[in-house]
Amino acid sequence: MDFFNFLKSKVFFKHLAIALVVVVFSFWLILKILDIYTHQGKALVVPDLTGTEYINISKIEGTEDFQFLVIDSVYDDHFIKGAIVLQNPPSGSKVKHGRKIYVTVVATQPEMVSVPDFVDLSLRQALNELKSKGLKLEKLEYVENFARNAVLAQRFEGDTVRPGMEVQKGSAIELVLGKGVGNEMIEVPFLIGKTEAEAISLLNSSSFNVGFLKYFDERDKLHSRVYNQQPGGINDSRVEFGSYVDLWFRSDLEFNFDSLILLYESDTLWADSLMVKSLNLKD
Repeated sequence: MDFFNFLKSKVFFKHLAIALVVVVFSFWLILKILDIYTHQGKALVVPDLTGTEYINISKIEGTEDFQFLVIDSVYDDHFIKGAIVLQNPPSGSKVKHGRKIYVTVVATQPEMVSVPDFVDLSLRQALNELKSKGLKLEKLEYVENFARNAVLAQRFEGDTVRPGMEVQKGSAIELVLGKGVGNEMIEVPFLIGKTEAEAISLLNSSSFNVGFLKYFDERDKLHSRVYNQQPGGINDSRVEFGSYVDLWFRSDLEFNFDSLILLYESDTLWADSLMVKSLNLKD
């Protein structure tokens, strides 16, 4: 009976109240500690580190909230050595404090590749080999030879380069090709509206060299497109193998290329109609 009497006493209720307060306070304190430790509800925005040298990350405001790990290195001559070219999560992502940011940087030591044997390959095959090895085309030189568009020699920095020779990845190789018999002329491709990469690829595969490049707006790999070309690629414009084609670029964010292409097409149709009329008059 004493136990039941104790449960009804003021002392029991007093201790029970104290115990409840201790439990509630302890639970609140634990949640508070976890909240501080995990920064619950506080999201940080990942900064854009592209182009920043990895050794200088600590100088950028806000980077102290993250951990940075280099997971890969690549060769890219558009950035300085040691610069960040890729990051994961990407810039603008919302993450928690202390999140690991994985980055890919430009190799401080350039990657070396062996030069393939281009001799006797067709122009198209040679261009594919160059791309697969991470090499660039310096220029196409055409000489008198019956084997049209067949590679006759390969050069690096003006000298003949032997197959298997080690050069830096991204180096430019010159190809010497035959232009066939006779004085055959080739048609200039129509490049208006194409990106820089598309235009260069089409020129090279069509037996042309890239000439002067001019940008009316800021150069942009995605938005800079051919605004003008010389020689033009309309009205059956024909020149010699290996001729240089100059290109002018504008941004498709600033200029309506669809209208320009339609204008060129209408001019071509008009020129064709004049030619048909002149032929009819001769008949």
